[in-house]
Amino acid sequence: MTGIIGIGNLLLKDEGFGIHFVHYLRKKYIFGLNLRIIDGSTMGYGLLDDIFNLDNIIVIDAIKTDEKPGSIFKFDGESIPVDLMKKTAHDVEFIDVITMCSLQGHNPRITIFAISPEDIINVGMDISPPLKNAMPHLEALVLEEIKPLGIEWSINPEYLQIAEFQPLI
Repeated sequence: MTGIIGIGNLLLKDEGFGIHFVHYLRKKYIFGLNLRIIDGSTMGYGLLDDIFNLDNIIVIDAIKTDEKPGSIFKFDGESIPVDLMKKTAHDVEFIDVITMCSLQGHNPRITIFAISPEDIINVGMDISPPLKNAMPHLEALVLEEIKPLGIEWSINPEYLQIAEFQPLI
């Protein structure tokens, strides 16, 4: 089983990008039964039960960098930059959750797509224009990532074509 997990804090603008992204995928696509879309929010260790049931994990998150907002990075489980993973607003960092899984003998294949945020300090439920503009590129990267895993998808017939990405609220 494969899971796409969006993590972040919806209350801190771009910090909630991962959650916005997985909700967008859930609205736009119908995926095969071998894929779970998970809103991981800031659940931290609360994700352990979900992760123990997954063989492949794709994580979507915002990571504070000095790069241009909207820049997308891809890491596998072996190349996660620990110093970058510690620069988020989560109480328990996802790297800690991965470490806990490993200590308990579960080592799923992990891919992380991280986006450089513009604003993770101010309170707000919307994401910044550079992240909205990066959404289609990340969408293509994620779909390309799941293709070799045998996951099928189709456009949800109820999905309305929207000119601009809409926030959750």
